[in-house]
Amino acid sequence: MHSHDLARPILRLRKVEDVPAIQALLARVYPPPHGPEAIWPAESLRSHLERFPEGQMVVESDGVIIGSATTQRVSMKEAIEPHTWSRITGRGSLTTHDPGGDALYGVNIAVDPAWQGRGVGRLLYQGRIDLGRGLGCRAFVAGARIPGYHNVATAMSPEAYVEAVVAGRIFDPTLSKQIGLRFQVRGVLRDYAHDVETLGHAALIVMEL
Repeated sequence: MHSHDLARPILRLRKVEDVPAIQALLARVYPPPHGPEAIWPAESLRSHLERFPEGQMVVESDGVIIGSATTQRVSMKEAIEPHTWSRITGRGSLTTHDPGGDALYGVNIAVDPAWQGRGVGRLLYQGRIDLGRGLGCRAFVAGARIPGYHNVATAMSPEAYVEAVVAGRIFDPTLSKQIGLRFQVRGVLRDYAHDVETLGHAALIVMEL
C-alpha cells in the first residue's frame, strides 16, 4: 500500500469526539479578520448531532479532519424566499431543523486551506446531495458566499456581480465552483450574514434532486 493511499480523503458522518478537531479546522479556515463567531461553539456542534445526525459530515485524511459540512432540513418555501443565515438556521443552532422539510439546506461548509482545490468540497457536496436524494428532498439549497465581491463592490451591486459570475465574465472563488457543480443561481440574499469579503451578501443556489 502506498503512503498516498492512506492519505486519500474519506467522507464520514461526524461524531461527538470530532468537536475539538472541527473547531481547530474552522480556526484555520476563518483566520482574522473573520471574527470568533465564525468558529462554532462546542455546544452548537453537539446540538447539531442531536438534531440531525445524518446531516453532519466530515472529511478526514490520515485521521486528521480536513473538511466539515453542517446541514439541516427546512421547507422548500422557506429555503427559496428571502432569508438570513441567522434566521433560517436558528443562529446556527439548527433549532429550525424540520425533520419533514422537503429541502436540504447547506448551513456551513469548511475545507482546510492546505487541501483546497483537491476535491474535499466536492466530496462534502456529493455526500449531502446523496443524503438529500435518499431522504426524498426536492432540492439542496444554500446561500453561497461571494468572497470576490468586495473587490468590485464600489462599482457594482451584488445582483450585477452574481449575474456576471453566472455569465462567466467574473470568476468568484466560491460561487464559480458551485456553478461548476451544476447548482443553479436563483437570486441574491442581501444581508445574509456578516462577512468582510462578501459585504454580507450571498447567492441563493439550488440543485434540484
